Amino acid sequence: MIAINRYQGNCGSSCGCDQQCCPRPFPPPPPPPYPPYGVIGPTGPQGVQGIQGVPGPIGPTGPQGVQGLQGPQGPAGTAGAQGPQGPTGPAGPQGPQGAQGAQGPAGATGATGAVGPTGPQGPIGLTGATGAAGATGPTGPTGATGAAGPTGPTGAAGVTGATGPTGPIGPTGPTGPTGPADTRVAAAVADSTDATDAATQLNALLASLRAAGLLAT
Repeated sequence: MIAINRYQGNCGSSCGCDQQCCPRPFPPPPPPPYPPYGVIGPTGPQGVQGIQGVPGPIGPTGPQGVQGLQGPQGPAGTAGAQGPQGPTGPAGPQGPQGAQGAQGPAGATGATGAVGPTGPQGPIGLTGATGAAGATGPTGPTGATGAAGPTGPTGAAGVTGATGPTGPIGPTGPTGPTGPADTRVAAAVADSTDATDAATQLNALLASLRAAGLLAT
């Protein structure tokens, strides 16, 4: 005798524990003797597959993975545009006075003073020092020798000596924060034309800077 497979259902003979299409198993058949059965016919066609069961709940999120290695450093960025030029720094301190120039040539002899009026005749005095020869005047009574004429004016000052060499420039300090714009303007000073005019133009430039408040007095 061949026992009928009571576990065959909608899933056919491939029913497993993870499928919900199979019916629950029936209790085992009673022990022999079995009642008489006829010959078992051929297996019928497989039934239609049942509806898919409802998905189970989503499992818990796994632990966070280990942090990846740091990527290589990216290429250097392009250089930024050049910043605006900073304001002009304050004028440096006045340099030391140059060495005194060589003494200029002696000034020309001053012109002979005019002959004074003839004074009243006095007693004959002692003979004085011989004065410079004056222009021949009209013959008059012999008077007292006049006093020596005043000394002529002092000759012009000699040429100013050459300025000593400029010392080396110190290292540039860090650029400070940009301050408010300075609206003070010094008066223009003409360029010097020669070495004699250099001292005059320098004094005029210093006076112009002090008047504009750009140089301490």
